[in-house]
Amino acid sequence: MSTTETAILQKILTNLAGQQVSDLHLRAGSQPVVRRDGELEVLVQEDIITPDFLEAVLGTLLTPQQRATFESERQVTIGHTFLNRLRLRISAFYQRGLPELAIRFIPSTLKALKELGLPATFERLVEAGRGLVIIAGSYGSGRTTTLAACLQAINRSKVKHITTIEEPIEYVLTGEQSIIDQREVGVDAVSWEEAVSTLPNEDVDVVGLSRLPSRAVIDEALALAVGGKLVFAVREADSCVAAVEQLVAEFPAEQQATVRSRLAEALLAISVQKLVPRVGGGRVLVCELLVATPAARATIHDGKDYQLTNLLLTSREEGMVAFDRSLAELVKTGEVMQEVALAHALDPEVFQSILRR
Repeated sequence: MSTTETAILQKILTNLAGQQVSDLHLRAGSQPVVRRDGELEVLVQEDIITPDFLEAVLGTLLTPQQRATFESERQVTIGHTFLNRLRLRISAFYQRGLPELAIRFIPSTLKALKELGLPATFERLVEAGRGLVIIAGSYGSGRTTTLAACLQAINRSKVKHITTIEEPIEYVLTGEQSIIDQREVGVDAVSWEEAVSTLPNEDVDVVGLSRLPSRAVIDEALALAVGGKLVFAVREADSCVAAVEQLVAEFPAEQQATVRSRLAEALLAISVQKLVPRVGGGRVLVCELLVATPAARATIHDGKDYQLTNLLLTSREEGMVAFDRSLAELVKTGEVMQEVALAHALDPEVFQSILRR
């Protein structure tokens, strides 16, 4: 990339890094577009992006191996530290025959668990010796940040061997009290399946998985958790009930009863998080938390997932947190507008019922 193009990209990235911007989109024929506080915004002060500029950017951001993957598979996602300053998650792909870039800014400072707005019950999960913690939500909800914060909390307080399998590595963690190995699929391992297959034979205490992309990986995560490892894994789901149902549905019908039994045994908790617009600007994290109590385990084992919603609403003293109750409390404290909360509620009727109490 030429000096001019480097300067343009550096100016855009540096200016945005200090703002409430999570993503940057660069596509040919358009001005750069950012996502600020969850909303898209065109950078009208910037020039229109050209195909030549995008090709030059790809030339400097991608290694030869990554470029080869991009050309053969027509897409690639990487972690990249730009000019030794900005940590970025970069997705490069083609649309209508032209390259396009979606760039996510990774905060330079990783917040502690208590700073993220998660329930106190969730913070205590890092003290567990074994079991599976599923961190769910949609893209952009902060799941990866929560995963990294969990591992960092252990790293700073315990002498453990932590291994992560990620695609790509977003937060780069440095060992403090613990030893940390971060393995990136496509760089340090050929595939997810190959990466997780070695873990049972390694001296590992804590495992972090940025995805559960296949049955084989889910199988291994459950086996590791039952076998004595503390496993944190990220999934995409908008509720705890959906997280259970979707995980079980990955398997053929004849295997689902067995999967339910193993999940009920392995599970410590499921956390589902969402970022909701806050009064005055910015966004606030709203969390739903299902704790694997005996009642929750039995419900999952028996395939009565619909009963988990009631458990979430009625088991507050056991550390459960219902999403719609969390929303209602934020409305009552004035942090979230009622109409905004209603738009994000899982069950608008339940939300309004809680709000009236």
